[in-house]
Amino acid sequence: MKKFAFILTLMLTVHAVHAQRPITVVPQDNVKLSWGLKNLSVVDGRLYGSSNGVMVGSEMLDGMVYMLRPDTLAHFLGSDFSYVVRNPHDSLLYFSRMDASNGRYGLYVHTQGRGRKNRQVDVRGWNMALYHPTFSTDGNIMVFSSQNKVGLGGYDLWCSFWNGKKWSKPLNLGNTINTPGNELNPVFYGNYLIYSTNQQQNGPAYDFYAVYVKPGSTIDNILFGTFRPQRLPAPINSDSNDVEMAVDPSLRRGYWITNREGYQELYCFEGRLDGVMLTGKVSDEKGRPVPRAEVTVLRAGRQVNTTTTDDKGQYHLFVQPGEGYELAVRCDNYFNYSTVTSAIRSDEGFLVAEDRHDVTLSYLPFDRIMVFDHIYRQGADVELSEDGKRALSPLADFLRDNPQVSLKLTLKCDQTTDSIFNNMLIERRISDLRQFFLSVLPTTAQISFENGNLAGENEALGSGENIIFAVLSRGGK
Repeated sequence: MKKFAFILTLMLTVHAVHAQRPITVVPQDNVKLSWGLKNLSVVDGRLYGSSNGVMVGSEMLDGMVYMLRPDTLAHFLGSDFSYVVRNPHDSLLYFSRMDASNGRYGLYVHTQGRGRKNRQVDVRGWNMALYHPTFSTDGNIMVFSSQNKVGLGGYDLWCSFWNGKKWSKPLNLGNTINTPGNELNPVFYGNYLIYSTNQQQNGPAYDFYAVYVKPGSTIDNILFGTFRPQRLPAPINSDSNDVEMAVDPSLRRGYWITNREGYQELYCFEGRLDGVMLTGKVSDEKGRPVPRAEVTVLRAGRQVNTTTTDDKGQYHLFVQPGEGYELAVRCDNYFNYSTVTSAIRSDEGFLVAEDRHDVTLSYLPFDRIMVFDHIYRQGADVELSEDGKRALSPLADFLRDNPQVSLKLTLKCDQTTDSIFNNMLIERRISDLRQFFLSVLPTTAQISFENGNLAGENEALGSGENIIFAVLSRGGK
């Protein structure tokens, strides 16, 4: 009992951390799937599924599932059920289960309190197995998976329309969605239809795809050829099988089955899927990828999401649409990078909009001289220009994030007048530089400033420039 309490506390702690971020994936580690799990759905705040032919269910405690066990709903729906879902239009429970008369899965509706408890739904004489029905938000479109001799190969997705009295003859969703492989487990997410597909028979792993279904579509105006399926990005999809999406009606939580760790697990996502995927490549100044760089999105100084680049320097970060985001990148031996960006959804046809931001990091040489010139405002001997401040800002940011690093700045003047004037000018510039760094750093203890006009000599002779030499060192100054 104490061990279970410890696990429960640990899982709640993990959830509390992740719930602050958009589209956070949380494995439900304490749910063991030794008997397998399929036909997931979320109904009335409970997660349902079938395991080894038994209907199981669980409450969702702040989104977390702790125990799947045989559920009492099975007593009402009867044996051999496959999947249960509530129609958002009439709130009736629909479910598919084995029809003993023909050995196929048929569609039923639970009508407790209205005469017979369960009755079979006539889908215009459909006589093939009907799996995993799902309904549009207005309840007028039903999509299900089935294998039919007139299909496009394997299991296809079919749709039927409610005319106010009965369901229409099912239509194949067409070859923009259906492939020679299997299309399974459809579920509506708002106006998007999410489903699993492996694209070809005995082909690659199953992935989740999403397609936009225009609100108000009817049997007369739906255009299957205009569908544009989108493969959902990580962390929803992986290189392994990802199947059986179940979505909470709030659209802020979902569950699915994956074997990305080499065995079957139940996963949960928190946050809305209809967001923006910030994606891009982090490279150095020579165009080479920078792996293991930390990429973070902040808003009003608070972290929204973070990740690290892969071996190819690629990153993917999920955020909700909006303005005022800061994209920050840092990596050992490189200057920090930061820019302000907006996350924009420009195409409602895709569930996840992609916004690309490639980043170039400047290499950070330790114990080597870095030269900064043309940093003073035109017509001013002392004041830093805006370009000069931008050039020096990475140094200040790096010092702020690395208190063990020290910086030595050596200032030199061109040959414009005598050494006495140059010495006075350098001292004024040191004072201005100190104020600049104090506007970013709490102290300039990490920085040493040096007058480069040694022994009264004018430095950088003939260059016509005013120069700062900077040297970064690890450890003390």
